[in-house]
Amino acid sequence: MLMNKKQLIESQKECADMLGMTLDEYEKYLKDVKSKKIIKSHGKQSNQFLDYLKIDEKDLKLMKTI
Repeated sequence: MLMNKKQLIESQKECADMLGMTLDEYEKYLKDVKSKKIIKSHGKQSNQFLDYLKIDEKDLKLMKTI
């Protein structure tokens, strides 16, 4: 069963309340969890994550030296 936008927001508020967070904190938490899953699924040795971000490995080396 699909939820409408109002039901989704209410559900997110309930989840945030259960975790003792505000709705904004909960949304940031969800984004962080998603980004960690992407990194873990691609692994450290793979450049697929860099391709996903459209960043070349050379760009990372430049950013380190700056």
